[in-house]
Amino acid sequence: MGLGQTLLTIMALMLMGRLILSVNTTTLDAGFTKDMAEYRITATSLGTSLLEYAHGLAFDEATVDTFLLPTQISSLTSAANFGPDAGETGITTFDDIDDYHNFVRIDTIPNSGIFKSWGEVNYLDISGNTLSVTTSKRFTKQITVYVTSDFLIDYSVDPPRPDTLKFKTLFSYWYFR
Repeated sequence: MGLGQTLLTIMALMLMGRLILSVNTTTLDAGFTKDMAEYRITATSLGTSLLEYAHGLAFDEATVDTFLLPTQISSLTSAANFGPDAGETGITTFDDIDDYHNFVRIDTIPNSGIFKSWGEVNYLDISGNTLSVTTSKRFTKQITVYVTSDFLIDYSVDPPRPDTLKFKTLFSYWYFR
């Protein structure tokens, strides 16, 4: 075998090595992207399921078994007392929206990871086109559910940091005569 054939063989091996490296990198990137999408879809499912469950609850403890007139706003739970009432130990025993305030749940999903969800409930003041959080009693509440996991990472910043998904919805109390 002459020098020309040896050089062609070396160049062919280098080309094949580069091709294998490119294929492996592409496969690894695709797998990583798939895994991140799976974690985000799981976290989204957990967050939205908590919000959907809240949609089936009463607006306030004062409205669980009765209707309030607009003049009875003082009967609503004060923002300082948001959270589960006595005997309410989890979402299956919650009866109104503000029971989600400071609620924490840990979900272990097989082959996916451990996800932490927590909730926050606030009264909202609506004036014009603006919404603002208030401690005053109002007939509008906002529930925010946060979901995080060690596997949810925000790679859009340098250095990458843990990511938390946030889901919000508004609940208003309406009384029709």
